[in-house]
Amino acid sequence: MAGSVISLVIGRTVDLLHKKSVFLKDVGRQVERLGNDLEWMRCFLEDAEQRQDENARIRNWVSEIRAAAYDAEDIIEIFASKIESIKDKGFVTRLACYPRRIVSLDKIGKEIESLQTRLNDIAASREKYGIKNLGEGMSAHGEELQRIRRSSPFSEDKDIVGFEELTKSLVAELLKEDKNRRVVSIVGMGGAGKTTLAKKVYNHADVRARFNCRAWVCLSLSYDHKEMLRSIIKQLNTVDNKLLEMLEKMEEQDLERRLYQDLQDKCYLLVLDDVWKEEAWDCLARAFPDVNTSSRLLLTSRNRGVPLHADALSKPHVLKTLGQEDSWQLFLRKALGHGDDAGCPSDMEEVGREIAKRCDGLPLAITVMGGLLLTKKKLKSEWEKVLNNFSTYLSRSQRGVSATLELSYADLPPNLKLCFLYLGLFPEDSEISVRKLIHMWVAEGIMQKRDAENLEETAAYDVEQLFSRNMVQVVEMTTDERIKSCRVHDLLRELAIRKANDEKIFHTDEIRDDEISAKSRYLAVHILPWDKNYVGCSIPPVRSLLFFNIHGYRENISLSFKSFRKLRILDLEKVMMAYLPKEIGEIRLLRYLGLRRTWITRLPHSVGCLRYLQTLDIRTNSVYFPVIVSNFIWKLESLRHLYARDVRSNVPLKIEGLRNLRTLSGIHFDDIMHNNMITLMSLQKLGIWVDDRSEIDKLCMHLSEVGSLKALGLYRNPGRGWPQSLAGLSKLHHLTELKLSGVSLRTLPPDFPPNLSRLSLKFTRLKDDPMPTLEKLGQLSFLKMECAYEGKQLFISRHGFHQLKFLELSRLYDLDEINVEKGALPRLRCLRIRKCLSLEKLPEELDPELVDKA
Repeated sequence: MAGSVISLVIGRTVDLLHKKSVFLKDVGRQVERLGNDLEWMRCFLEDAEQRQDENARIRNWVSEIRAAAYDAEDIIEIFASKIESIKDKGFVTRLACYPRRIVSLDKIGKEIESLQTRLNDIAASREKYGIKNLGEGMSAHGEELQRIRRSSPFSEDKDIVGFEELTKSLVAELLKEDKNRRVVSIVGMGGAGKTTLAKKVYNHADVRARFNCRAWVCLSLSYDHKEMLRSIIKQLNTVDNKLLEMLEKMEEQDLERRLYQDLQDKCYLLVLDDVWKEEAWDCLARAFPDVNTSSRLLLTSRNRGVPLHADALSKPHVLKTLGQEDSWQLFLRKALGHGDDAGCPSDMEEVGREIAKRCDGLPLAITVMGGLLLTKKKLKSEWEKVLNNFSTYLSRSQRGVSATLELSYADLPPNLKLCFLYLGLFPEDSEISVRKLIHMWVAEGIMQKRDAENLEETAAYDVEQLFSRNMVQVVEMTTDERIKSCRVHDLLRELAIRKANDEKIFHTDEIRDDEISAKSRYLAVHILPWDKNYVGCSIPPVRSLLFFNIHGYRENISLSFKSFRKLRILDLEKVMMAYLPKEIGEIRLLRYLGLRRTWITRLPHSVGCLRYLQTLDIRTNSVYFPVIVSNFIWKLESLRHLYARDVRSNVPLKIEGLRNLRTLSGIHFDDIMHNNMITLMSLQKLGIWVDDRSEIDKLCMHLSEVGSLKALGLYRNPGRGWPQSLAGLSKLHHLTELKLSGVSLRTLPPDFPPNLSRLSLKFTRLKDDPMPTLEKLGQLSFLKMECAYEGKQLFISRHGFHQLKFLELSRLYDLDEINVEKGALPRLRCLRIRKCLSLEKLPEELDPELVDKA
């Protein structure tokens, strides 16, 4: 992990020292010294980060600090958790535990003393490694990365594939009859071909004819503002010694004034290639006159926010990675050098296609690998050698694929670096749930320092930032345009793994205890060897343990929890486990426990000892069997999210007093009614099982004063009918989202929550057309109906659904006609139709572009 990330960890540890000072007062002097030493170390990390890529000793120094900071955090939290558990007991018990407290204090004192010795040794080695201080300029490695990225409009690449339509679109936008100065932009991940495309457009005959005043400048990640201004002025004027001398003497404001004068009254085209930050645009834009001359700026960036900042009215042209066939054609041109007539020898095609596939549609990677193969003999064995050592060849390339992607990583702020590295734990090409990712980031403590009240919102913003910077790709968006799931480009994933491995963040495809570094903190199990079914004999102090794609393993997985006492995250999704050992309660620092799609049907009482637990996901494979828990949920004072399909207890389940709880699903009506719900001050989402005996009016009155509640799901208990009345829903004024799910609701409730904006009906099998009732919900923007209606026709009048933006009709098997009056659904953005097998046509009143039919 890079030095700036470790700086974040150190800051978090120092904050923890202050936060837990009440428990550490008896070892206060040692704790204060530890905090001071860690802060002192942080002062030298920026210089170390800039130089660790070129010096293995410096990289090791950074790694030692990281390990010390993590160990300090572990020691403090483990000790504090022990003291907190004693503090909650009765007086007699506390008195009996007093000797244990003394022993614990003595132990932590010795551990801090040992850490202090380590830090002293690390500090002593600083000068030996040549680490000086902050602000001493960019390292030679950093300067080399910048040099690689410099561009010019000349030496245009003739072997371009897949850019034809984008080129036409960009040229057309540059030539639009608009007197105002406009910004046309190209955005995409590093190596996607933004500069190549910009060159093609810049040199297009129609563009050259339109703009006789043109200039090209490459800003890159670190740039000199005065030098950029000088560069543009030189391209617009005849260069002689007099001009050069004058430009060298000019101050920044004088240069801006000179450039403004040069461009005044001109129809100019300026290309600003590789703009990273909004500030870079702001500095230069002052010198670009907007005087009704139809001037244009063509801007390329990896950050989607930059072009929108430059011109909010101009939609960026997103440069996506190449498809499989375009990738193959580009590969052939670069690897065989035959231009359009390139053809691959039949015995080498399979290997060649696999190399192209490994490039994952990134033009720069294809170009580099193709150029490498062009210099080698046209033999299958040579191509196989390159394929088998793909990552090594790519990282060694002089054209800098790794370097290009590394610049994107270098530009991330510390918290986003840590978020990005965490993505390297997930398998190649996996679809990553953003909700799950957010819960893990929160559990890891990445968000803690910035906004303790809105951790999930902060994490969701960070996902958006990674997307904006083209570090992740969107797989699925929600209807309100939030990222629901994402993936990481293969080469960016390799970058994350490489950076993480540099700092001993362990990532593996096959667990072997003897290969795991003693400093490893993150462990992803992708494959378990068939000769053993356990993990955890010589495991280091791991913070995150994640399992992927081992659901086919035939036996129960056995975990030695004694090896995992410092775990914050344990994700066992899809692992073949039928029970959870009671030793789970010994992992006192655990914040995330994922048991989704396991076969566990009962939680041991010891789970109640996990007082730091934030997320508990028990949506197991046992669909027809509830998960049985004893009455311990109320003890989980840090719990923020409890996900369950059906959770039950032998006694009414106590949940009141959980002030941090935001999500609660799979709980039964009777359990809700036995609790004072007002004490759940943060509760936003609630899913409840009801049956024919459930009194919905009383339930809604019970929930009406829970002001934070925004989303409610009512699920019919299998084998029982719906309650006779749902009229009480109108009392829930705070509610904006409602889901009704269960067989044979038959008729809609007479009233709905007055501020409802999202409604989902599932398995309700309504007999009458629901649209006349639903279209009167004035704020409804989202409506989903799945197996919800058994009629043949739906009628939507022009008087209703004034705010509806998204409508999904799924598995309405008898529906054969939708009637829509003219003027209805004025704000509709998407109509999604799934498995409505009898529906043969759509009404003419609907815009075909809005329809997503499958």
